[in-house]
Amino acid sequence: MQEQRLIIISIAVTFFFSVLGIVWGILADSSMITFDGTYSLISVGLSGLSLIVLKLVAQSSESVNSKFPFGKAHFEPMLIVFKSLTLIGMCAYSSAGAVSDIISGGAPVDPGPAILYAGISTVGCAIIAFLLRERNRQIGSAILEAEKNQWVGDLLLSLGVLAGFTAALLLKNTQWGVFVDYADPVMVLVASNLFIFLPLKSMLAAGKEMMLVKTNNELRIPIEIVAAEYAQRLNATYKLRMVSIGRELNIELNFIMPPNDALTVKDMDTIRSDIAKVADTLKSKHWINVSFTSDPAWA
Repeated sequence: MQEQRLIIISIAVTFFFSVLGIVWGILADSSMITFDGTYSLISVGLSGLSLIVLKLVAQSSESVNSKFPFGKAHFEPMLIVFKSLTLIGMCAYSSAGAVSDIISGGAPVDPGPAILYAGISTVGCAIIAFLLRERNRQIGSAILEAEKNQWVGDLLLSLGVLAGFTAALLLKNTQWGVFVDYADPVMVLVASNLFIFLPLKSMLAAGKEMMLVKTNNELRIPIEIVAAEYAQRLNATYKLRMVSIGRELNIELNFIMPPNDALTVKDMDTIRSDIAKVADTLKSKHWINVSFTSDPAWA
């Protein structure tokens, strides 16, 4: 529930800044501010989609569980990929528009109102990004991490706007004043290209999860240690497969036992329990399958 409340707060604040940015950008005739507001407006829709996915993942009714017998963890990386592609597409479109403005001779903008907007936006983005980062340290949600990345991106964008228009104001009445008209489209071009990297990073990480790429050593090694200890004790070998999907850890561990081994069901369950205890320290949600066979073909 805390996760959903944080998304709702993010949606409300994002909507406020989207309206503020679009109206302010139109009144100030600034493509940069309009870009910031439009980015925020798209983020509202994406955050709303995040909320829907969170509610779906949290559902545990019998009908929902029977519909998704292997769980719903894969919804999270799917959502992150979609969000990332949407933001990357918007940045590419804005970049093309900025190039067009630069070729046509720039776009005159009064730096004063733009600086005031950038200051308000910078403070607001910093507060929300910090809040999401601190809360997510306890939750460990990939969706909240992506949400935080959106706000970090907005924060960097606002800082860039603040720096750019401050520089334009200082240059306005100097010999370099001829370049002031290019400040707005150049900032859009720089910001939109830099902005691509944050959603790109999230998309690549989520894409690996969707393709079931094996998990990193930080998660894998603790399970390897327990599996190796039991394999040595049982005079067996083992095969371990692990993937991380959203907030869930999927573990498949197959022990290849000596022929005619006399392990009891209770012994097997003890091993499963020990594996689960280690998995609990890595991620609160996990799917564990521990099997025992004497035929390597089943491993």
